[in-house]
Amino acid sequence: MSEEIDYKEIKVVGDGRGTMQGDYLLNKDRRMDHIRWLLECFPEWSTFLNRQIEETKVEPGTYAVWWTGGMGFVFKSPGGAVFLVDNYAGPSHYTEYEYCGVCRTSGSPTIDWMRLNPQVIDPWGFETLDAVFCSHQHADHADIYTLKAATQISNCPFIGPLSAVERMRNFQVPEDRIDLVRPGDTVKIKDVEIEMLPNYDRIATMTGGPGVEVTPGVRRPFEDVAVTFLFKVGGVNFCHLGDTLYHNAYRTFKDQWDIDVITFNIGKNAPGATDKMTPYDAVRLGETMGVKVLFPMHWDNWGNTQVDPEEVRWVADRYTPDVKVVIPQWGIKWVYPIDQDVKRLKYPDWRERYRPDYSWEYGEPARKAAEERGEIYPYG
Repeated sequence: MSEEIDYKEIKVVGDGRGTMQGDYLLNKDRRMDHIRWLLECFPEWSTFLNRQIEETKVEPGTYAVWWTGGMGFVFKSPGGAVFLVDNYAGPSHYTEYEYCGVCRTSGSPTIDWMRLNPQVIDPWGFETLDAVFCSHQHADHADIYTLKAATQISNCPFIGPLSAVERMRNFQVPEDRIDLVRPGDTVKIKDVEIEMLPNYDRIATMTGGPGVEVTPGVRRPFEDVAVTFLFKVGGVNFCHLGDTLYHNAYRTFKDQWDIDVITFNIGKNAPGATDKMTPYDAVRLGETMGVKVLFPMHWDNWGNTQVDPEEVRWVADRYTPDVKVVIPQWGIKWVYPIDQDVKRLKYPDWRERYRPDYSWEYGEPARKAAEERGEIYPYG
């Protein structure tokens, strides 16, 4: 009988950058089972992003954001504050009419939510984690995997409105680490002040859950189900709107707060229900709030609502040409205001590592090989 696998010994094999060494994958045989496959392959980015976040030094007057997919992101300040916001570490799933706000608005008995985006962050892999923020109670915002991990690997507080706090309590987050907030509240963590603004997430008002009674025509108050997070650091402001739909009341933001950047959800809505803002509504929202930069999210992760984020730019270019649109990519660092003119984030291609002199095709090895064979250089 072959030796049993010691799962506690399984780790990322490599030079410390956080992803698996190719030689280990190509040439090292080992006993394999379902659990070992899961441990070695997920999250797909292993701890690469966790390491980058930990090692990043944020300059004064800026902040850094890494999008983790859906409405999730990591925020880091010049003072070293690291926040995990609306992160979803969960799988594809389905929801049902009994509790699901989108099912209730559409009349659907059940909806399948097929996850498309990769897991780029390891919620157990943070060395520094100063707070976890949940804008509302939905599974992809008040995520059991993220909450359980952060509870175990840190002493950070968990911050959210009543609906999210209900989920935190259900998932055994210690009560002394829960910070229940409402619009008008302010929290200060290191060099960041986080102001809680109103949020008009209509779907969240119709979402049920353990101990929550919502009936047709009687919805939960907006202030109980969702808040908008305004992160203020060094004179620059980042506003996270969660899953809200467009609402005329956002016009009041323009007169009360100076907002540089807003995150917002967009998506395709099948006839009969509106779960995400359309690109047109998103641009209208930015104009209503008087913001400088639009940062679209949530267009990526669910198969039934996926949309092309460039549609936001098409609409903005026509109606609000002075407003910038930045299209994020999973796991790519974005620094405001330094990167505000980057229209679409790109993945590195590592060309700075290329060494022409070592090329087997056109470098010194090719020249020597051709010389030894008496062939014309370059050897190809």
